Amino acid sequence: MKTFFLHLYFEIQSTLVVLREVFVNFSFELASTVYIKFKTGPSWNVHTKQLLSYPPDSLGYHLGCFLIQHKLEPQPRCEDHDVFHVLTGYRIDTAQEIAMQYWLWGNGKRSPFVVLAMLVGVILYVDQYSLFIIAIEAGHKASPIHDIDFKQNLYSPISLIKPISITSN
Repeated sequence: MKTFFLHLYFEIQSTLVVLREVFVNFSFELASTVYIKFKTGPSWNVHTKQLLSYPPDSLGYHLGCFLIQHKLEPQPRCEDHDVFHVLTGYRIDTAQEIAMQYWLWGNGKRSPFVVLAMLVGVILYVDQYSLFIIAIEAGHKASPIHDIDFKQNLYSPISLIKPISITSN
């Protein structure tokens, strides 16, 4: 009988984890759509295949590789977001995405989307607190990258940009 209840407990727990992921992904997609509508500034008008034509040691080429690896295209007016992934090394799963937002907060980026992601992390990802603490500390220790004009640095060697933003993840 104990085995039955233990099995039931784990089934419920794993179902809740899946539901959490579905809910958070849906919420982030909705928030991203709204965020893009209010985000100012021009689009980079660049596609993944174009980025792959940049020199192999450049930020643009590494961004292109990241986008190809994840089967993505740059999101207009939000291209910096993928650059943050490239520079910080955070993956695109939900917990890592939230951790990257903690890193950015520690690095000095202030936006409603960062705050929203951090709140989601605090409320729904209690099991990832240590990751978030490490991320915010790493972001604080790194030189600021949130205000770099990455579009103007796509041809720059990534080695000139990346060392200032190394993470501990």
